[in-house]
Amino acid sequence: MTIGEIIDCLNRRESIAIIAKRLEISPYTLSKKLRLIGYEYDGEQKKRIFVGDGEEPRHLQLQEATALQYAKTDYQLLIYEQLQSIYELLSKREEVSVPIMSISTEKKKRTFSINKEILAKLDVISEAKGIQKSKLVEEALQQFLQQYDFNKTARLDD
Repeated sequence: MTIGEIIDCLNRRESIAIIAKRLEISPYTLSKKLRLIGYEYDGEQKKRIFVGDGEEPRHLQLQEATALQYAKTDYQLLIYEQLQSIYELLSKREEVSVPIMSISTEKKKRTFSINKEILAKLDVISEAKGIQKSKLVEEALQQFLQQYDFNKTARLDD
């Protein structure tokens, strides 16, 4: 049975289970193969339409078309690209977190009153970067102290 015949049968409202039984495969497998080739069910038109790339493969047998589709997809390349993007994301996160986590000295607990808006922004950044709020505040204070170089002068009116 060609893909065109299968699609025509489905668009005439024949059950996918009946067509799959004729092809001696499961309805799930038939549906999956049709999606792989580029067919989707359009709820408005109530029929399967071709949304894939290139020419509609109506003249091909189901096995031929799926074999061609598998040949088109280089999964090793896709996996490599995904791993590269994950590596880049992790390295960006490490660039942010390494300077913060490298300051591991003796700690002392203090309590401060902080503006609600600033605290809300701190919550968002902490959640997004996956870094503890205390470490973010510590890094910000460290940069602030370096900016004003409190070792030389203790005045803020510069």
